[in-house]
Amino acid sequence: MNIRRSRTRRTGVGLLVIAVAALGACSSETKRSIDDASTTVAGPSTTVLADVTTTLAATTTVPVEATTIPVVTDAPTTIPAPQPTDPPATDAPGFGLYDEVSPPGVPSGHTDPFASSGVLGNGVYWVQYNGGETFTPDIEVTQAFFGAECETQAAAAGDECLNDIFVLGDPSREIDDLPFADDVFLTVADANTQKSYWITPDELRSVRASSPSDPAPDGYGFASFPWKMTVQGGMIVKFEQVWVP
Repeated sequence: MNIRRSRTRRTGVGLLVIAVAALGACSSETKRSIDDASTTVAGPSTTVLADVTTTLAATTTVPVEATTIPVVTDAPTTIPAPQPTDPPATDAPGFGLYDEVSPPGVPSGHTDPFASSGVLGNGVYWVQYNGGETFTPDIEVTQAFFGAECETQAAAAGDECLNDIFVLGDPSREIDDLPFADDVFLTVADANTQKSYWITPDELRSVRASSPSDPAPDGYGFASFPWKMTVQGGMIVKFEQVWVP
């Protein structure tokens, strides 16, 4: 009886040990499965986070294109070309003594009237040269008429219009203090050829008193033809002798 109970107790203990071992083995497998599962889950989770990080980094990265900034420099200074002005009152300088020039024309109607005293205003006048000083000639100012006005004025004065010029003798004005401009355009007319020549105030005074200088054309001598005088700014800028028949 005792032997059988002992055998039964030993058998029960053995079964208990086996059960505990099985339970331990089961626990180890369960733990290993859980660990494996954790490892499996952790792997994809880490990968997803890396992808997200990479994606976010790619999304927030904005490529910057190279921008060329033009260099602004001061615009070149352009000097405007000179604008045309009124033509000079005298021909351009550079004439030689007794160089031939174009003969003067006459107005279509008349020369300018003049005041009996005071400064002679700007205009074109008909004058007779009487000598005087080199740069302040002694002149007599009158008024001349041409074309249709020549006929009308001559008839009104009880006179004739000869050679298309009529000079009104009254009024007249004597002037001896009207100076030549420094660059006065001064010409004389050749009685033989009707040509005009450029001279200086010195030569004018000299040729009237005696004879012309060597550059004068052969056969030229001073003639008492009238002059067309142009005044600007209180000076004689043109003094051109007019050939008349």
